Amino acid sequence: MNTVRWDEQCAQGYTLLSLRGTAVSSPAGIMLDGRGDLVWMDETFGPYVMNLKVQEYKGEQYLTFWSGDISLGFGLGTYYMLDCHYRVLKQFSASKTLENDFHEYAITADDTALLTSYDTITTDLSSLGVQGQGWVYDSLFREIDIETGDIIFEWRASDHFVINDTFYPIGSAGRSPEAPFDFFHINSVDKDEDGNFVVSSRFLHSIVCVSANTGEILWILGGRNNDFEDLSDGSATDFAWQHHVSVQAGKRLSIFDNTKYKKWHEELLGDNSEISRGMMVQLDTSNMTVGLVHEYVNPGSRGSPQQGSMQVLESGNVLIGWGYHGGYTEYVADGSILCDTHINPAMFFPFGFVHSYRAFRTTAWIGRPKTQPAVYLNPSDGCALVSWVGATEVTSWILQTAEAASGNELQFANVVKTPKDEFETEIELPDGEYDYLRIVAIDKNGNVLASSKVIAADKGTVVTSGKFKFAIVTAVFWR
Repeated sequence: MNTVRWDEQCAQGYTLLSLRGTAVSSPAGIMLDGRGDLVWMDETFGPYVMNLKVQEYKGEQYLTFWSGDISLGFGLGTYYMLDCHYRVLKQFSASKTLENDFHEYAITADDTALLTSYDTITTDLSSLGVQGQGWVYDSLFREIDIETGDIIFEWRASDHFVINDTFYPIGSAGRSPEAPFDFFHINSVDKDEDGNFVVSSRFLHSIVCVSANTGEILWILGGRNNDFEDLSDGSATDFAWQHHVSVQAGKRLSIFDNTKYKKWHEELLGDNSEISRGMMVQLDTSNMTVGLVHEYVNPGSRGSPQQGSMQVLESGNVLIGWGYHGGYTEYVADGSILCDTHINPAMFFPFGFVHSYRAFRTTAWIGRPKTQPAVYLNPSDGCALVSWVGATEVTSWILQTAEAASGNELQFANVVKTPKDEFETEIELPDGEYDYLRIVAIDKNGNVLASSKVIAADKGTVVTSGKFKFAIVTAVFWR
């Protein structure tokens, strides 16, 4: 982890990433604190975790994500909700008949979920040069009742768009059910203040407003069928291959504009001048005009060909996740850069060694794991290492010691108090005679949160949890 630019404003809250890539041996959701130190990760939900974020459901905060297979370019998996103890509260699907995609998993203010799916259907592709039967991936989204699983609303792109609206080249696709043509590529869904749906189509370069009453299209922003007059000389409608369109207050939309879709090896001889950006646009649906309010340009003047996100934080700042290019940047609302973080070296960005579908920040999460703090102790080292995966309320550690007492309960005494430092805290072993020790987690008010297992001081402990071993390595790797 390399912090290229830093400001104390960026230290608020936790950053949520869904790490994968050729250099990530065990893809996982990961939570980092404001300094970039590990807070939580869990490899058990593999093979891939996507769209990790904190969402509210029935007044409580939950850690939510999708997990499954992504080999087809969309998801085949399951949606999860974890409570503050990191226990699975709910595990559900969008449909019993369709695969469940990772691109969107948004919990609404109505305690429903907006979920995307892809479905293989037959269609006429003769206008694109495919003779005989043609096959496409149809993009769908559903609004479902999380509690019951009932489908409240369903919408299909093929009912409203013709294949020729696409910007994506068909190549050899569409000629068999094993290789359908993805003409629309849905990658985000949100609800506006009127309850209508705002949908992003990456391959149509379009943002579509869908009526919640009829399913009909109310307006289209961008692409071949743009309905808006651009008051910013084209800068508000010239986005391309975009991701993560979100509804903001005051008839505004936030957009992650990829600007490109080809990876470095696909355009070695081409024009690499496209620069990805975040956009804030102002809509006037009465006069059908749109204007660019702010843009958040990639600080390295790079174009990220896949993935990406834009989140407006509670402070008004903006967090941009660069998707395929492993990093994220926080901006002031006007576009000035506050912090810029690279998950892997920038020189490797084009290779996709490490990337994250989206990046999110939260100040609402409180993690209270039911596990015990983990301690590594080798008596010859003269110190102990302690950590507690997922715990967010620990401010200090107290090392306690006890002498062996035949037939009696061990009486522990506080010996060393150490402020919590990064993911793992090193505590020097005290002098004196004692047979056992343990380490206790303390919160900001001096309350005991939990204690480690009791350890024989002369023998130390061997880390038996594979998860803990990996966490130690990860904490060092990401520094």
